[in-house]
Amino acid sequence: MRTLLYVLDYYLPHKWGVETVFEQIINRSLQEDYAVIVLTSHYDAKLPQEEKIWNLRIIRTGQGRKAFIWAGFRKGIQVLKTFPEIVKIHTSTYWWAIPASLLGLFFHKPVLITVHEIFWKLRNRYKIWKVAWLYRFFEWFIFQLPFSKYHCVSLYTLNSLRLVYGISDEKLFLAYNGVDYDFWNRDRVSRVETQKVTKKFGLENKWNVLYFGHTGISKGIDDLVEAIPGLLNIDEKIQLIFNFIPAQREVFIKKKIQTLLSHLPKTARGRVKIRNGLPKEELRALVANVQVVVAPSLSEGFGSVHTETLAIGTPLITTRVASLPEVVWGAVKFIPSHDQKALVQAGLELYRGEISQLPKKYFSRDEQYQTLSRWYQEE
Repeated sequence: MRTLLYVLDYYLPHKWGVETVFEQIINRSLQEDYAVIVLTSHYDAKLPQEEKIWNLRIIRTGQGRKAFIWAGFRKGIQVLKTFPEIVKIHTSTYWWAIPASLLGLFFHKPVLITVHEIFWKLRNRYKIWKVAWLYRFFEWFIFQLPFSKYHCVSLYTLNSLRLVYGISDEKLFLAYNGVDYDFWNRDRVSRVETQKVTKKFGLENKWNVLYFGHTGISKGIDDLVEAIPGLLNIDEKIQLIFNFIPAQREVFIKKKIQTLLSHLPKTARGRVKIRNGLPKEELRALVANVQVVVAPSLSEGFGSVHTETLAIGTPLITTRVASLPEVVWGAVKFIPSHDQKALVQAGLELYRGEISQLPKKYFSRDEQYQTLSRWYQEE
């Protein structure tokens, strides 16, 4: 049976943006009668090192992203020797692309890399210039590795690879991430779920502003934190809710919020709520029942938070950077990046009901997989 090898830093049950994208790609590959092997990090010691479910085999090695570079390469050698029927290797940016490219080179297997976004413009956001240039060099190094093809999730990403790193056009192709419109559907939120999140977060009689997702620099969360006092001053009904994906920087951002709140009146502090890792169904209900989602990104290759918010029909405040003008639609309020005053002004305008509608866009999961499938089928 023709077999595909996916080399990823995390996979199920770890399930956030990239993992969700690859979960649906892998499920479609299984439906198309491929056997699939996922080589991923053993980030949780409670998980088995190997498990097999039908034609899906998950192999875990190395604790964490950096450890996975060497451990994944060693384990990958064993995998490719054991399963010579592997025809293609599919990986993603960044760390795990290193063992994937080396395995392809040594075993003469074509390697596809999915590129989500380019961070080169963000290097000046790091206060320590040496760290900034280290990140810049690492990204440059990744794109010097010998990949057969580059799957770009937006036209912005494709053009960045072409213009910044000189990747030739014949190696680039575009396939937008598909949006799960069936899940991110307001009609799928039950009355019980609405009542639950309304009570849990005190949504009733409040004008609720939500941030959900990662806390990385590229997400613009630092700018939103600085804008908290201004947003709270719009009206006493304003309530800010944060749902963070648990990560190293999430602890830093929490402390930053708590420090800022300590200088505000007690009544204002009570209108800021912080949660971690809500279950996906509960998060959907929360997104459907707030008045606006804020995602002031500094860079986005596609923007899952943005498209999921708009799919469910909740207004969005975001920035006109990178791929975002390309992929958003509906009730969107654009602001300049790294501009706390503009963020507060956008919140005020939305509170007053001032919002315009952008033309509808649709990002099909079927179309994404069909494009990938053509590469899988190439001899």
